[in-house]
Amino acid sequence: MDTLDLALGHITFLTNREKNLLKKNIDSLDNLALLSIEDISSIIGRKTKGEWNGFHVKALVDKAEATMEAKDIHGVVLGSMEYPAMLGTINDPPYCFFYRGNLEVLKKKCVSVVGTRNICQETAVAAMEFSLAAAKDDCVVVSGLANGIDTFAHRGALQSGVECSTVAVLPCGIESVVPYGNRGLASSILNGGGLLCSEYIPGTPAESWRFVQRNRLIAALSPATVVVQAPKGSGALITADFALSYNREVVFHKAGFCEQANVSSIRGGKRVKEAAPTSERYVSEGAPVIENYADYVRVMETPPGTFSVKDRQLELF
Repeated sequence: MDTLDLALGHITFLTNREKNLLKKNIDSLDNLALLSIEDISSIIGRKTKGEWNGFHVKALVDKAEATMEAKDIHGVVLGSMEYPAMLGTINDPPYCFFYRGNLEVLKKKCVSVVGTRNICQETAVAAMEFSLAAAKDDCVVVSGLANGIDTFAHRGALQSGVECSTVAVLPCGIESVVPYGNRGLASSILNGGGLLCSEYIPGTPAESWRFVQRNRLIAALSPATVVVQAPKGSGALITADFALSYNREVVFHKAGFCEQANVSSIRGGKRVKEAAPTSERYVSEGAPVIENYADYVRVMETPPGTFSVKDRQLELF
């Protein structure tokens, strides 16, 4: 990845097609920095009102390049041979994909495991046990390194002792770790042959909207997303929606419907029980409910809609 690609990846007001048009018409970061917003509009064939300061972008890219070298961060560009195949199939893939660790793990079978930060003991155990079993079956666990379910999913995979067992997708530049308290876990992922990745150029801070954008990559990198616990307002349900829009399978863990799991929101310093699990809508529309990794394997081996969960659903609701 060269500095021009770094700069193009950082521009948010252009589509990937427009970024490729720019790349065909200029040959260096220096030339890009000299362009005005009117020049860019002329090259891409539409008037854009995006904020643009070419010299500011150049300074950011120069700093990012130095960070990448110092932190052993690498990047691949959309359309290149190294770009993750699953990620390239979605309708809004990132132009640049940054990583630390072993990119080859994404060529193995993967499963995305997601859930809320406000967990209970039963769902924490469920996330760990599912991910442990998945890793032992040489299936890579993809999650977001957030507190809660994500943390236990990564820990479960690492507990397997299998190399290259888990991938963490971050909502910021990967020279830093969000949340800060999971730095040790991030190091364990890298030391275990796993991967930290992001679509954001080094130096990009974590902001609320980037967590949502990050969730689409978690959904995209696997053929299925397993939702362990997702109360109302949980980002895990956003991930589920992304997965469905990408024609991926969405599966719910039975532990997420336990009584403790649905005492999820905190209002006025007190935990308040939701009237009904928000996940019920997905299940009523046909999303499978599993109890363990063996169930998940059976779901993935059968045609959509044919995994029998009727009895389990009746027990849950």
